[in-house]
Amino acid sequence: MKNFAGIFMMFVLVLSLAACGNDSTAESKGSDGEKELADTLKIFSWGDYIPESVIEGFEEEYGVEVVYDPYSSNAEMMTKLQSGAVNYDIVVPTDYIVTRMVKKDLLAEVNLDNIPNFENLEESFKERAYDPENKYSVPYLYGSIGLAYNKKKVDNVTGWKDLWNPEYAGHIVLSDVARESVSVAMQKNGDSVNNPTEENLEEAKKALKELDPNVKTYTSSVSEVLASGDDVWLAAGYSGAVGKAMKQNPNLSYMLPEEGGILWMDNLAIPKISDNQYTAETFINYLLRPKVSKQISDVIPYSNPNAEAVALMSEETKQNPAMYQPEEKLKNAEWFEDLGPDLQKIDRVWREVIGD
Repeated sequence: MKNFAGIFMMFVLVLSLAACGNDSTAESKGSDGEKELADTLKIFSWGDYIPESVIEGFEEEYGVEVVYDPYSSNAEMMTKLQSGAVNYDIVVPTDYIVTRMVKKDLLAEVNLDNIPNFENLEESFKERAYDPENKYSVPYLYGSIGLAYNKKKVDNVTGWKDLWNPEYAGHIVLSDVARESVSVAMQKNGDSVNNPTEENLEEAKKALKELDPNVKTYTSSVSEVLASGDDVWLAAGYSGAVGKAMKQNPNLSYMLPEEGGILWMDNLAIPKISDNQYTAETFINYLLRPKVSKQISDVIPYSNPNAEAVALMSEETKQNPAMYQPEEKLKNAEWFEDLGPDLQKIDRVWREVIGD
């Protein structure tokens, strides 16, 4: 009996040591009770969305290895996160996806005490409807869906309604993504993009069918099409894509339409499955340093919600319409909300438009 007890205790000891070995990268507390950083931080984000120079700066300063895995859609990110295949420490969901992830209990509450640089963010971008108290997310970069136009080809453009001008037939580009293009028609009709009633969708379908003869192509590659020459006069597209095209085609400019346009925000969030929340918060705080945040914007042509970083930017950058629109334009724009099952109705309408 004594021999059995001894064997049992040795077995327990082996299991304990194995468990410690498997958790070698997780956070722990030092001898003084302070939180210690993990050896590794696993980030799951959009491709090329955090500059390598920024990651290297964090690794050098904090001695933490950053592992960066890219994804191409919010759906891909959520699917892999729910599979539990990898315990990621940071993800970068778009605004309404934050709402969906909170409902599915996928995100940890963020401890803003560990992110004092949160104060650097512009007040108007804090506590948005998708995360009213910033309990689960921290704004990273934002942008819009608006109107790109060729200054040599069109005059007095003010809004979505100009896409329907018969003088521009064959020179219009529209997104091939259902919600984006249906939303253009809904706003043109004076309806909210977040109110897809049967009546509103029927009117949007009618408007899109009327627009179809004007459309040169439906594509998600707006940047490439706009940059290729002056054959596209007007396009509904993402501000960042238009900004890239503007660098190659000086005849282009960008605006939020008078009917509103659409704003989006990508956010830094911590999955509940993360073992390294403090390290993740330390990284988020690092990204919100004014100089680091500006460094991000120098590489990635999206709008920056960090007011202290924007203050460091050149006047040329601050006056770039693809990056920064007037405050009154931003207030007039809408944010996508999570439509749940209603999204299927929008997909159906779009199929009926492009299938005819």
